[in-house]
Amino acid sequence: MVAFFKLIRWPNLLIIALVQYLIRFAIIESLHLPHVLNHGYFFLGVLCSMALAAGGYIINDLYDLEVDALNKPKRITIGKSIKENTAWNLYYATVIIAIACAYLLAQEAEVDDLWMIAPLAAVILYLYAYDLKARPFLGNFIVAALSALPVFLVGVFDILPAANDENALQVSQTMEVILAYSLFAFGISFMREMVKDAEDKLGDKAAEYKTLALILSAGVFKAILIFLLISHIVPLAYYSYDIFGNDKSSSLYLFILVVAPLVYLIYKSALAHRPSDYKKISMLLKLIMLTGILSMLVFTLSLKYF
Repeated sequence: MVAFFKLIRWPNLLIIALVQYLIRFAIIESLHLPHVLNHGYFFLGVLCSMALAAGGYIINDLYDLEVDALNKPKRITIGKSIKENTAWNLYYATVIIAIACAYLLAQEAEVDDLWMIAPLAAVILYLYAYDLKARPFLGNFIVAALSALPVFLVGVFDILPAANDENALQVSQTMEVILAYSLFAFGISFMREMVKDAEDKLGDKAAEYKTLALILSAGVFKAILIFLLISHIVPLAYYSYDIFGNDKSSSLYLFILVVAPLVYLIYKSALAHRPSDYKKISMLLKLIMLTGILSMLVFTLSLKYF
């Protein structure tokens, strides 16, 4: 059982659930926004997202056994604690669960074609594991987009179907907020995937992958990473400054727990050389992702009580 939870990256699945329930309770219900799903169906949406992610982790490990033997030998469970055939069966089960949940959600939201999102995401994750992760930029883009998908799906399944002539403006404003968090998740995930490529250069090179960390010089790779960090820092810092007069608590939270760590990462990225350096950067980016998503709770509490 321990090996199974390790295989599906249970901490990452819990973060997906946390993000989606934060949107539901901290934004939608707390601010009395229009939505269509009851708690039971919303749970199916969360389960769908978690099943897709779990399936992605399993299929990635199945196709990455040789590379992981070099990059992360201690993380390998397939072939040790879990048989390869068992892992394939678990992968098929996660895909079936995700598609079934998506179908039920689409029926409840009365938007029939929405269920196709799940099989489409599953196919993309399979292609990523089989081939696309070895290609520069495209693999990073796909993982970043799918990392942002759970945030956006809440709006697609729960908020947009509730739109009508009377609440169109409110729904539009809510979707803008959700889109902003989706873009934040995409950006942080894209940078983290770049950093993980730099961390995994040894195994990726042996497998003849063509990741950005391998095809670019160290200097160019760092320059791109630092540019992306700055491109996130500038709008976040401006927004933190812009809301300071009306919402000091949210402004300080955003600056101290999101902007400042991103600035610190510029320094760490400039000095990074070894895989262990990039591993630390990756962990900090993951933490920034969490603090950034948690800001929705801070914003809502500030709006209601301050």
